[in-house]
Amino acid sequence: MKPDTRLMLGILGLSTLVTLTLGACEDDAKPAAGKRSEAVAAPKPSACATPSVAKAASNGAGSTSGAPKAPRRLCLPPAADGKSLPAAKLDHVEAAGATPVADRLAVGGGKWTWVNLWAAWCAPCREEIPRLQAFAKRFSGAGIPIQLAFVSLDDDERQARKFLGDQPAAGLRASHWLPEGAARTGFLESAKLKADAALPLQVLVDPSGAIRCVIDGAVEETDYTQLEAWLKGR
Repeated sequence: MKPDTRLMLGILGLSTLVTLTLGACEDDAKPAAGKRSEAVAAPKPSACATPSVAKAASNGAGSTSGAPKAPRRLCLPPAADGKSLPAAKLDHVEAAGATPVADRLAVGGGKWTWVNLWAAWCAPCREEIPRLQAFAKRFSGAGIPIQLAFVSLDDDERQARKFLGDQPAAGLRASHWLPEGAARTGFLESAKLKADAALPLQVLVDPSGAIRCVIDGAVEETDYTQLEAWLKGR
């Protein structure tokens, strides 16, 4: 075989290898048809990625800045600071056989009241309920008199009732309930909350019955120390 012929065959072979490799990378990057969960998931590290990229993906690294995330500040003075929640009669929903809550929110009386707005369809709401109950016990143990009041914003009473019925005996079995309508709108407006605000929402009412804190979203275990210090400082 002539040298020129061998050189041409070598170039063709290298070109074919590069084409096949690039094609494999493209196939790995495409999500499987009809699998939404795979389409939104982070791509798996492959042989096409550089070692540094593959390591970052496998470790779940989302930032290369190295800067620690600053803790969120809770309980800044809310728009409704000093205002009172409405004393109107509220509906309620409970599991079969559970004792219903009172017709009105019991606020004031020398105790803090933590009002949690939740819904059975809200995953973060469901997940944080046991944490709130644990927080209340820890606050009491730290010398902070406090009570929990749960207010469901479910539109479907059956869904709320089923959730409560599935809870353990020591869990949440009964709740106040604000179905869609004037009562819900009035309650939210009194606390300067948006009618379409995302759940969960926390409203902290001081021992005199005045709103002192509104927290958007679920609280995390790491928030406890900051909340205890804030309550003790009021």
